[in-house]
Amino acid sequence: MLDGAAPGTRIAVVIPTLDEERSIGACLESARDADEIVVSDGGSADRTIEAARRYDPRVVVVEGPRGRGGQLNRGVAAAAAPIVLFLHADCLLPRGWPGAVRAALADPAVAVGCFRLRTEPPLVREASSAERRWWRLLDLRSRGWGLPYGDQALFARRESVFGIGGFPEIPLMEDIAFVRAALRNGRLARLPLEVRTTARRFARHPIRARVCTATFPALFRLGVSAETLARWYGKGR
Repeated sequence: MLDGAAPGTRIAVVIPTLDEERSIGACLESARDADEIVVSDGGSADRTIEAARRYDPRVVVVEGPRGRGGQLNRGVAAAAAPIVLFLHADCLLPRGWPGAVRAALADPAVAVGCFRLRTEPPLVREASSAERRWWRLLDLRSRGWGLPYGDQALFARRESVFGIGGFPEIPLMEDIAFVRAALRNGRLARLPLEVRTTARRFARHPIRARVCTATFPALFRLGVSAETLARWYGKGR
């Protein structure tokens, strides 16, 4: 983590975790140029917290109940930097990300930002050519089709996050709801840099994950509740 950024441009990376012992190290390494890193754990039964603290003793760890919205809110509350970036534990930030984030938020008209997404094979096996083509098709969404998902590393000013009440504490779609609320105060900045994520949810439940990814944002906008969508999605967050 860095210590030399101007006070008004310091960035805190907030990482929600739940049993992420295998992935948290690489995630933290990708975020090493942050001014602060906060790991917000939701009750991991593995050694996620130990791994985070071992990576760098300056990493702040907060603990509380499971639920990504609540975990993200606790992470923001524990951070001090005026800019916050929300990073899923199975995602990796690209090189040059701090400068790109600062440049985007230097425009006062920007309320929230995100990156493009690149889905890569899960570590457990190689992917078929058909799977790779499907992931590339889904990744196209991150270039401008609809609102961004949380795995696109959303970022915003900390005061703006508090101003809209943070993330809703709902079982699913908290990222879409957050972006919708943020956009009432400004526009969305889509950075051309790619965040890398794994296709582990597709490896576990390939058909269900494909259907959910393709349809849930539209269903949520049409009024289907987050609770209903979570029941359809099943366990796996």
